[in-house]
Amino acid sequence: MPTLRAPDADIYYEEEGSGVPLVMVGGFTATVEVWGRLRGLLAARHRVVMFDNRGSGRTKVENDDGDRRPARLAGDVFALAEGLGLGRFHLMGGSFGGMIAQEAALARPERVRSLIVACSHFGGKERAEPAPGVRETRVRGGVKEATEAERRAALETIFHPDTVRSRPEVVRHYDENKRLFPHGKEELARRTEGMARFDASGRLPGLKVPALVIHGSHDRLVPTANARLIAGRIPGAELVIVEGAGHHFYSERPEASAEAVLGFLERH
Repeated sequence: MPTLRAPDADIYYEEEGSGVPLVMVGGFTATVEVWGRLRGLLAARHRVVMFDNRGSGRTKVENDDGDRRPARLAGDVFALAEGLGLGRFHLMGGSFGGMIAQEAALARPERVRSLIVACSHFGGKERAEPAPGVRETRVRGGVKEATEAERRAALETIFHPDTVRSRPEVVRHYDENKRLFPHGKEELARRTEGMARFDASGRLPGLKVPALVIHGSHDRLVPTANARLIAGRIPGAELVIVEGAGHHFYSERPEASAEAVLGFLERH
């Protein structure tokens, strides 16, 4: 089990492929498995490095203070990059990982070749909020104690309705991973608090890193309007909307997602 020692954690990571490094940061409760088929498609042209965020999966934290602010977790990105000798790298983050990636690029732009913000928002009061109850449904279905009905309702906030109806293998992959690495209510509360304290909205106009903002067209959890808001704040940012996909657009349409990401990376 590959781990890298950070100052206060043993970070579990996986990598595949070769070429210019691409570090991928998972979302709210994600482990490396969340990237599914996308990781292999990207690894055809890049050295793809993924890891379990602190508080998730196989990453172990010593004397955990419970701080889950994206700015704090961005430190783990650089600890991993330093430990693996990545030099300058491309950086992609999905959902909560997109917030971590924004903080990392803002903190140390000289290390980040390009930034890809996927299915995320920039925090603060200007972000587009989901419909009432959607976020609560997602959190309620993600705890160890969730009933089958609660789990099903949570999955319907993640995927496009057509995916839930006709592509059970995509939904099953996600659900099995959540069952394998469950999170308790305390950890979910830490993450919720950390996300609530995130606000990059006023800082993004000063970001001088090439950026791609990519989002599913039917994202219920983090409304698609957030992609347009982020792209409008980052100078020169590119925007891609993946049609017919929900929050987990890269699981639902991995080929289209990889085509957009690889095309962007080739230009930077």
